[in-house]
Amino acid sequence: MELVELGEMMMTRSERQLELTSQNITNVATPGYKRRVSFSAVVGARHEAATQTAPNIAPLSRPDFAQGAIRQTGRPLDLALSGAGFFQVRRDDGGLFYTRNGQFSRDSEGRVVTTEGYALQLAGGGDLVLDDDTIDIANDGAVLSHGSPVARIGVFAADNPDAVNGEGGSLFTAAEDAMHEVPSPLVRQGALEGANVDNAAEMMQMMAAMREAEAGARVVEFYDTLINQSIQTFGR
Repeated sequence: MELVELGEMMMTRSERQLELTSQNITNVATPGYKRRVSFSAVVGARHEAATQTAPNIAPLSRPDFAQGAIRQTGRPLDLALSGAGFFQVRRDDGGLFYTRNGQFSRDSEGRVVTTEGYALQLAGGGDLVLDDDTIDIANDGAVLSHGSPVARIGVFAADNPDAVNGEGGSLFTAAEDAMHEVPSPLVRQGALEGANVDNAAEMMQMMAAMREAEAGARVVEFYDTLINQSIQTFGR
C-alpha cells in the first residue's frame, strides 16, 4: 500500500469514528439509546485490518446493546426493560419499529405512543389503548386497569443481534421473521432506561480519532513532499 493510500485510509477511518462519537454524545440524554461502536471494537482490530483492503473503506459500526442505567420517574407510562428485548411500536403507515425508549404517553385517541407518535404494540399485535393513566403494568407486561388484566405489552428480541438495524436515535428495524416474543420479559413501570453512553470514554475515542487524522494528514503531506522532490530531481 502506498503512503498516500495509508494516509487517506487513516483519515477516512478517523472521520467515521468522529461521526460515531458525535452521534453518541448527542444522544447521551435519549432514553434507551444504544451507543454506536466501530466494527473493530466489536470483533477486534485483526478482523478490521483483514477487511480493510482499500483506502476508502471506513470502519463499519453497529449498536452496543449493553444495558443502560435505569432511573425511577414515577410516571405510570414510563417503562423500562431489564435484560434483552425491545418494545414494538407502529407508525401510522403500518411500519414496525423496535425501541428501548419507554417514554410513552396517551394521544387524543387514547393510544399509548412514543414521542414520535408511534403506537405501542401489544403481544399478538394491535395498539395499546387506554381510557386513562390509572393503570398498573406487571413485570411480564400485563396491563391491569382497576386490578383486572386488560392487555399485555409485547416485548420482542432477535436471536441474532446483527439482524437489528439502527434507524437513528433509539429506533431500530428488523425483518419480521428475525424477531420473536420474549416469553418472560422484565418490564418496570415508572422508570426509564438511560443511554449506555459513557461521556468520558467517548471523549477519549474522539481524541484518539483526532490524533489518527493528524497522523494521516502528515503521511499524505510527507508523500507529497517526496513526489515534489522526485520531480525536481529528475527535472534537473
